Amino acid sequence: MKNYSSRNGFTLSEVLITLGIIGIVAALTIPTLVSKYQERAIVTSLKKNVSILSQAYKMALNDNNWNSDFGYLDPEYVPLPEEEGSGVYDKNGNYNSDVFYNAIAKYLKVVKDCGREGLTGCFPDLVVSALNSSKSWNLVTMQGNDRRCVVLSDGSSLAIDKNMIYIDVNGLKGPNKVGYDVYQVKVGKNSIEHYDDMKGSLDCYTNIFTCAAWVIANGNLDYLHCDDLSWDGKHSCK
Repeated sequence: MKNYSSRNGFTLSEVLITLGIIGIVAALTIPTLVSKYQERAIVTSLKKNVSILSQAYKMALNDNNWNSDFGYLDPEYVPLPEEEGSGVYDKNGNYNSDVFYNAIAKYLKVVKDCGREGLTGCFPDLVVSALNSSKSWNLVTMQGNDRRCVVLSDGSSLAIDKNMIYIDVNGLKGPNKVGYDVYQVKVGKNSIEHYDDMKGSLDCYTNIFTCAAWVIANGNLDYLHCDDLSWDGKHSCK
């Protein structure tokens, strides 16, 4: 008769040691995986927003025979309330960012419109730089409340004026940092521009356009993790 002397299971101490090892490995790897996932989602959302804005702008230009003024006349420099800036209304009383927004709005899925009077609820009141958080900005009011703020159906927020558009890819949710979830693109004569900033240092603190250009071109936020990246050199931390 065979003698079955081998064990059929694990001791309690072996199970506890195994679980402890699994816990340590999870604690080391899960935060990195979550961070990478979040950054991947930001890249996808930014690219989607820029694509939607680019299409809306081109269709609006087509509606207006490719004239980027959209009927906005030369501004008259007239005294205005301090909170509204000056010289931004045309001879017919139209505000430049309103004219631009109204031209592209029909091609955007807007679920909330906060206007341009510095109202809260559409765009973060304050943002800081992901690379240098020593300074904060209110991107809505810093230029005299000239930016039209809206929320799109995907939850992203836009602060729009005739020359540039701020994009917060996750709306009012944190961390509201320029170069992480807040980006800026230029409104050119015939397109939404970003690739003209594919040069110079990757410092969103001094050149807010640069990080949007980097994310769109290279598909990562690696400038947050290593400092040896460049437009003509390394394009990722790997």
